[in-house]
Amino acid sequence: MTELLHLEGVVVTNYQIITDIGIVLHLENMSRESQCIHCGSKTEKVHQNNELTIRDLPFGEQALYLRINRRQMRCEKCGKKFTEELNYLPKKRTYTDRFRKKIVAEVLNSDLKNTAERNGVSEREIETMLKDLGEDLITAKPQGLKKLGIDEIAMIKGKGNYYAVLVNIDTGKIVGLVEKRTEEALTEYLKQWGEEVLSQIEEVSIDLWIGYKNVAEKLMPQAQIVGDRFPVMKQVNNELDEARKEVKREAAKIKNKKNKENILAGIAKSKYALLKNEGDLMGLKQISSPNKT
Repeated sequence: MTELLHLEGVVVTNYQIITDIGIVLHLENMSRESQCIHCGSKTEKVHQNNELTIRDLPFGEQALYLRINRRQMRCEKCGKKFTEELNYLPKKRTYTDRFRKKIVAEVLNSDLKNTAERNGVSEREIETMLKDLGEDLITAKPQGLKKLGIDEIAMIKGKGNYYAVLVNIDTGKIVGLVEKRTEEALTEYLKQWGEEVLSQIEEVSIDLWIGYKNVAEKLMPQAQIVGDRFPVMKQVNNELDEARKEVKREAAKIKNKKNKENILAGIAKSKYALLKNEGDLMGLKQISSPNKT
């Protein structure tokens, strides 16, 4: 199960399958030490254990939850307490970074309300995901950006309330989120990338809104402007296909025939499960004794 999860630095110790809820994997950190955020020293001294359940990408038709221990540590050098950072978990959130990216990618082809309903999350949670991702992206300039796609996310379908989304077409990765889809907001955001990034862009793919065209001509005059919408979902589908192939290769190594067949059956449907309804955490209080891996 650890190999199938594909999360660095953790090992799956137990798992549960809960009817009408999904799969719960119990994780344990492989490293006992953590780096102090105050002085940079490493420590193994645990001040307090904090167990929580977080949302992760679905596995086949099943919603997937991770039961983790996010420890509060005490630095043996400076004496200060801190909560360890986990590279797969955004700060103060109850879902993995890759689940957040999956939701944002889905909103690109839908809207906030319908995406929330399909995935069993609230609209407010998705708004938080968008704001968090936007704040994360604004601190890092895109590298090697040649083809830029400008699209939008509808917060409420048909109401004219949009996020502008900037995507590296070659990689299919989101490189920017702008909370307001206006020429002024988009111009201000792109200027933060600087001339070094903007001057290297060779192509800008946009829809027919004149505002995108005006910004592209002003800030990236050297770039060719393409009127067709860029293939975001094609890129997402390609990445999903690659992930499914990798899981299938790992499943082939499993010796237990029944477990292998169950996993392969889930893989066969997993691509489409991303767009289907998922359960919420309400049923987790009904958890029974975990199974051993």
